[in-house]
Amino acid sequence: MVARRRSLLKLAIAGACVGALVSACSETLPLANLPDIAKLPEKVLSKDEQQKTMNQMIEKGQTAQADALKEIEKAK
Repeated sequence: MVARRRSLLKLAIAGACVGALVSACSETLPLANLPDIAKLPEKVLSKDEQQKTMNQMIEKGQTAQADALKEIEKAK
């Protein structure tokens, strides 16, 4: 029981230290400047275009995995 209390106390102290460190860092970091959406050079994709692009990316990833497996098998 005492060991459990000690471990909980150590965990609480570690959490407090991490919290203090994070809060100190957050005060010194500047806020991120986000780009103005109106000035973006590219057009925004429609839902269908987004889905088509995602499908192409998934297909490329699967092809790359299959090619990597083939290369591994060749190397054996």
